[in-house]
Amino acid sequence: MRETAPRILVIKLGALGDVVQSFGPLAAIRRHHPGAEITVLTTKPYAALYDACPDVDVVWIDSRPKWHQPVRWLTLRRCLRDGGFQRVYDLQTSDRSSSYFRLLRGVFPWGRQPVEWSGIASGCSHPHANPHRDHMHTIERQAEQLRDAGVSEVPLPALPWLSAELSGLGLAERFVLLVPGGAAHRPAKRWPADR
Repeated sequence: MRETAPRILVIKLGALGDVVQSFGPLAAIRRHHPGAEITVLTTKPYAALYDACPDVDVVWIDSRPKWHQPVRWLTLRRCLRDGGFQRVYDLQTSDRSSSYFRLLRGVFPWGRQPVEWSGIASGCSHPHANPHRDHMHTIERQAEQLRDAGVSEVPLPALPWLSAELSGLGLAERFVLLVPGGAAHRPAKRWPADR
């Protein structure tokens, strides 16, 4: 990317299904910001996926510092502030990712160039304020969040760029892959053991 290219940060920390569903929004963000350098802040398990995505230029790994690790929080704050981002799209929209808005803005934000922020962080420039957002499907919620930030026509995730050599696995020509896991707090999303 050119030195003068606008810099955009997208935050998506996990989990796998949500990461896959973020590829449509990423394509829309790329289309909305042609020529921008797009950085994704994610966690280690998903770095390779984002690194392979053609809509992503740079991948940062979030070490997810705990509250009692001030040095790691200061390091993260320095990275965010030194990133030179014009806009942040927080697709994670969690308490943790919203706390990054406060890190970036600082305790005393006056005198700092404001960074546009799309998400649910209190005081952000492009809030997704739908009171029913937690009851929406992820794809619909992210599309609405991006529309509120001026990004229209969010496509469904398309993964033609995602490929891997499978011949060594001895699979049948046609197969189905099931990912039976799910978050501990979402047992209804898990594939039943008796199936």
